[in-house]
Amino acid sequence: MRKNAFVSIIVLNWNGIDLTKQCLQSIKENTVYKPFEVIVIDNGSDARNVRELQALHKQGFINKLILNNENKGFAFANNQGFDAAKGDFFFMLNNDTLVTKGWLLNSLKLIQSNEKIAAVGCRLVDLAQYKEKKFNLRNDRIVRTTCGAAMLMRKRVIEEIGKLDAVHFSPIYGEETDWCYRARKNGYKIMETDKSIIIHLGGRDTKKGRGKQAAFELLNTHRLKAMLFNLSAPQFLGHVPGLSLIFVNAVKQGMLFPLLHSYWNNLKNIKEILYERKKRKVRLF
Repeated sequence: MRKNAFVSIIVLNWNGIDLTKQCLQSIKENTVYKPFEVIVIDNGSDARNVRELQALHKQGFINKLILNNENKGFAFANNQGFDAAKGDFFFMLNNDTLVTKGWLLNSLKLIQSNEKIAAVGCRLVDLAQYKEKKFNLRNDRIVRTTCGAAMLMRKRVIEEIGKLDAVHFSPIYGEETDWCYRARKNGYKIMETDKSIIIHLGGRDTKKGRGKQAAFELLNTHRLKAMLFNLSAPQFLGHVPGLSLIFVNAVKQGMLFPLLHSYWNNLKNIKEILYERKKRKVRLF
């Protein structure tokens, strides 16, 4: 493992300063690996959030602070972080998370073990699971995609295949899925590790801002769009069992109509999908 690899940790904030403070405190307490920097991008929060972020910057919890005058969305703001970062690796970390001992060191060891690993996703558990140790630890594994809530990325791959797509996946969801598909298409691997445990408190800001049904519809619209942009027919068929499970769970949770509307959202934008497939040189078979 390269001992002097520099890591840029990128955290977004949108009127979630209480969560962000907890997240930054956990980084300070539980990050044994060095060198690293913490970059926070604020997406047009209120005056209290901005004021407290500026204080955290002065106190050293934040190394670089970017203040947007409006909510630019998840992909755009993270791309701002990529542009400002000086690291060899970028770690996208949701503000509604708490990191645990070894979180950065262990994921960094894995990504540096093979030059063809583009990204590593960490194990996300909720607070109750973590406190009660009610989760099984699996071996490191190759996956199709991983969650952008806690995702270590190789800078060189971002330079090669491009940053997150902030045009088609605004304001949130699907952007990391799309990026993972693009990385795999270019011969890279996406992996996940349970050696890096991240406590995920839940996407409270998104649900509060958009509403549960709207957030569910947007999530499924963009998740499906990422597949339609990037996958051949055989690859798409490999996702049918997972999509079927989503359908069944949507029925159980009373979310069938938002899910069906997500299908329609993509169907009515079929020209855009076909254009993106052609631009990305995705074959049907």
